[in-house]
Amino acid sequence: MSTSLPMRDHRDAIEKGARLGYLARAAVFIVIGTFAFRTAFATGGGTLSEEDAISRIVASPLGGVLLVLLAVALPCFSLWRFVQAIFDADGYGTGAKGIATRIGRFVSGLTYLFLSFYAASLLFGLSTGGGEGGGLLNQWAPLFGPWFTVPAGIVMLGVAGSQAKKAWSGSFLRFLSLPPAHARWMTALCRFGIAARSLVFAALAFLFFTGASRWSPDHMPGLEDALVAIGSWPYGWLLLSGTGLGLVAFGAYALILSRYGHIRSPDLDPTDALKRMGA
Repeated sequence: MSTSLPMRDHRDAIEKGARLGYLARAAVFIVIGTFAFRTAFATGGGTLSEEDAISRIVASPLGGVLLVLLAVALPCFSLWRFVQAIFDADGYGTGAKGIATRIGRFVSGLTYLFLSFYAASLLFGLSTGGGEGGGLLNQWAPLFGPWFTVPAGIVMLGVAGSQAKKAWSGSFLRFLSLPPAHARWMTALCRFGIAARSLVFAALAFLFFTGASRWSPDHMPGLEDALVAIGSWPYGWLLLSGTGLGLVAFGAYALILSRYGHIRSPDLDPTDALKRMGA
């Protein structure tokens, strides 16, 4: 009885942190998508990385307040990703598919952890410029050298396929409790956003497969490069504008998750596990 209140407290804290983290994720993708859409119709415009998106948010009229929120919310989302990966909060299990999904969650947690460091560096005046393309990949590529590109391309292609399947099947709906009056358009919006993200991962896979000789450990392809590549394809302006709108929709999907998502916080109290080990 004595542990029920602390257990409830930590579950509530994890849930609130996760929902706050989804809000931060939404803000980043909405900014990236907006600029990608504008770039499709502009001359001399540029796409944004996640770090650039944070810098744009900071430059807004309420930038100082938003930066503080990002510096708090991004670590919360990173922590939630780690909880999902390590404690299997979403119930994916220990099969091959489940392990792959949980590894993806863990890598996502690392990515948002780096983004939270970047936001904190801006908050404390340690950095003023946008980030280099590639993000987390820049941290790992020097460990593997040029052999990193093909395996990374295979992973990105797998993620692209997984996201496309997720959008088509609607499997994401099991993590949502949408209001019946708005379920139809919300579902369509989420499908569009996830499909757009699938296209971005496909572009990343294409960059890794075709640019092994061009990408150096100092600059591996990231979201910004993927959007540039999409814009260079036939009818690129149309694809880029659609992808930009899709990334805005993905940001809206994150907002919907923040409000209507099932946050299945696991029991982090080790007491029972220790008792079983002792027995």
